[in-house]
Amino acid sequence: MPTLRRTLAVLALTMVGATASAHGLRVTVQAEADGVRGQALYADGTPARQEPVTLFRAEGGAPLAATITDGDGRFRMPLAAAGSFRIVVDGGEGHRAESGIVWSPLPPPAAAVDAAALAAAVRAEVAPLREDLARLEARTRLADLVGGAGIVFGLFGAWAWWRARARR
Repeated sequence: MPTLRRTLAVLALTMVGATASAHGLRVTVQAEADGVRGQALYADGTPARQEPVTLFRAEGGAPLAATITDGDGRFRMPLAAAGSFRIVVDGGEGHRAESGIVWSPLPPPAAAVDAAALAAAVRAEVAPLREDLARLEARTRLADLVGGAGIVFGLFGAWAWWRARARR
């Protein structure tokens, strides 16, 4: 009986570990003219809704700003001073993602070119590409499928071993 209990405990811990890694949290951050914006998604592509987002200096220290993600997992934080920053999204239950960004305000516009309008147009065009890249990175890969199949076969093997021992 102690062997059965040990086997069940190992199986339970294996299943808990597999569940925790299957729901990772990812955050993407982009610079804007007056701050940063981003999106937080779980590994399966589900938006991290109503989750706290905190802004820190890259060197650490107290939080500089905080907000909450919207229904699509998006957030925006205004910035006033240039620097290196860390954005942390905490989804609770061990789900935590962090991203860094170096931000500086736009230089004064040139006489012939409206730099703010140009920068906003470029960011608007590039933002969907960044989001698509984040989704591709987060999608299920062949290695994930093989790992899942390995867990299933391992559990079956443990069960078969236990049944074979019980028959003796």
